Amino acid sequence: MTTSDMDSSATPMDAAVREDDVAFRVIDFLFVHRLSTTPVHYAVVHAYFDGKHQEICAAIDGLLAAGKPLDAFFVGELYEEYLAAEAIRRFRGVGSDVERLLEGLMDSLRTADQGSSEYQASLRENIGKVGQSSDALHLKQVAQSLLESAIKASETNDVLKKSLETADQEARQLRSELEKHRRETMTDPLTGLLNRRGMEVEMSRVLGEDVEGKATMMVLDIDHFKRINDTYGHAVGDVVIRKVAQTVKRLIPAGAVPVRYGGEEFAVLLPRSSADEARGIAETIRDTVEKLRLIRRHDKMAISQFTISIGIAKRSLRDDMETLFQRADKALYEAKSGGRNRVMLAV
Repeated sequence: MTTSDMDSSATPMDAAVREDDVAFRVIDFLFVHRLSTTPVHYAVVHAYFDGKHQEICAAIDGLLAAGKPLDAFFVGELYEEYLAAEAIRRFRGVGSDVERLLEGLMDSLRTADQGSSEYQASLRENIGKVGQSSDALHLKQVAQSLLESAIKASETNDVLKKSLETADQEARQLRSELEKHRRETMTDPLTGLLNRRGMEVEMSRVLGEDVEGKATMMVLDIDHFKRINDTYGHAVGDVVIRKVAQTVKRLIPAGAVPVRYGGEEFAVLLPRSSADEARGIAETIRDTVEKLRLIRRHDKMAISQFTISIGIAKRSLRDDMETLFQRADKALYEAKSGGRNRVMLAV
């Protein structure tokens, strides 16, 4: 039942009951398909059951109708394609609100503190002048009374200042949490690298700063990865993906942008790298992966050697992220066609 099927006269209690029903169905569905109850999995399956995202419903129904397993890769792809962008926009909007809140709090704090200091300084100055009056004693008494009032106002202002500082700390904590959530929407949970959404954001930012056309793109793919999954299972396949990701992250220079944009597919943007430097980095990664030796933990079985292929494209100033990626991806295809376990540079 989609939201359009609901009775317009439904009460809040009806809505709560329905939401509970959806939650139970989501959990059952995850268990049936052996999917963990991570926020990403839950969000996608919840969208499937609440009927608000027809694309997700169609994709899952089509996969199940074809008799194919619903795995974490597929669910993650659905999240990145249909839900992640919405989450990023929401967190960015709230983050901006927090920034405005902080600025307002600090402005209030500075204004209140400055006003209190100026008030006391003015009163003290006037008290010094009062002594020259013919009725000095009376005027001093009045001024003294005003000074005491100002001191009390200052004490009240100190309380306000502490309250504002506390609010400032809480707002900063909230902003930190929002930034954490924003990063999570752009991060691949299996490898810790950026996901496809993160790739769009970060690579666009880096290329926007590359005014001289010095960036280089690497696109790499694990050779015969389906064979690994079919032979050893998806759990071992996940380990292989993580090991490749760790190797890439360890061997690329600071400032590079590593991404897992698909199942066994990765990309790396090197902001300041010549074609020769990029080829050297790629060959080091390829050689290191080829030498990896993995042992399956539960039965001590040695996993067969696996390799990667890499395509490289040097950016021209005409390239945006999409065209640069396409050129590197074409070079990857040539590396695959040429026998795999090799690095190919785009012409």
